[in-house]
Amino acid sequence: MTKYNPLFVAILIFFILTSFAKTQDDDFPVLKGPYLGYEPPGETPVKFPFDFLPDGYRLHSAPAFTPDGKEVYFSAMNFSIRFSEKIFMMKMSEGIWGPPEVAQFSGDFFDGSPSISRDGKYLFFSSARAMDQQKRNEMGERNIWFVKRDGDTWGTPKPLGFQTSEWENGTSLSARETLFFDSRDIYKVRFAEDSELEPVKLGNAVNSNDTELHPCIAADEQYLIFYSSRPGHFGSGGGDLYISFKDEDGNWQQAINLGEKFNKGHLSTSFPRLSPDGKYFFFLKLVSVPWEAEIYWVSSDALDIDNFYMNKDKKP
Repeated sequence: MTKYNPLFVAILIFFILTSFAKTQDDDFPVLKGPYLGYEPPGETPVKFPFDFLPDGYRLHSAPAFTPDGKEVYFSAMNFSIRFSEKIFMMKMSEGIWGPPEVAQFSGDFFDGSPSISRDGKYLFFSSARAMDQQKRNEMGERNIWFVKRDGDTWGTPKPLGFQTSEWENGTSLSARETLFFDSRDIYKVRFAEDSELEPVKLGNAVNSNDTELHPCIAADEQYLIFYSSRPGHFGSGGGDLYISFKDEDGNWQQAINLGEKFNKGHLSTSFPRLSPDGKYFFFLKLVSVPWEAEIYWVSSDALDIDNFYMNKDKKP
């Protein structure tokens, strides 16, 4: 029987694994520069190509970029497997983006809808993990959790200190430390790490008798964009994106449809998200069922306040 030097065997295994990893990486497109290297959009929404998810997974959130632009987080789900949603991340190193991998704080639970604070200090997400983090809620009920930045990594996930009567999902934190989230309706709460929080449901100018989800708040809280399934939408199978502005007294004005520029030609439009610097606006269009979605992005200049007020009485 031939005997092999253990060092030779170890080196051989290393080169085999390295070659296999390189083959896998060779299948991933070369993406260079900010926003995966795509040319920034103008005031007409265009596709933000995102066709490199793990096999079987479908995108289930808009991308959430860190303020330095070097990391992006998103959730994806295998719709053939119950409670399969996970949060993935991609990282840019020396100007080149690496392939998606499961975020360090996700993977074992039913997690989704990541959002990042504008200073990059916190990442919020929805999770069905139990409060002791040892198991998943049996019915998949989700609550809002967060992780805090710790150098190049994230700390231990912590739940926010409240629960509502429905599942809690999408989040958006303003520069004023107000966290907006959905629980079939849109709520807000003053964010604090270690304090008891008391959510406040927004009024009828924002919420309706139908479903409101996925809030996206401007940094200065002057406008709020969200999904709604209320009647009168362009979507043929779900709902549209709506926007509400604050008046001079700080009160929310009646929400209006973002219009056909954003909402036409889809089954449903959802998951609005502003880039950390507020320059770009991302959202998802559901194009087929059970779930095939595409990301679109546009200059935030397209969210022109005067234009919307000028046309606020026009209905789709």
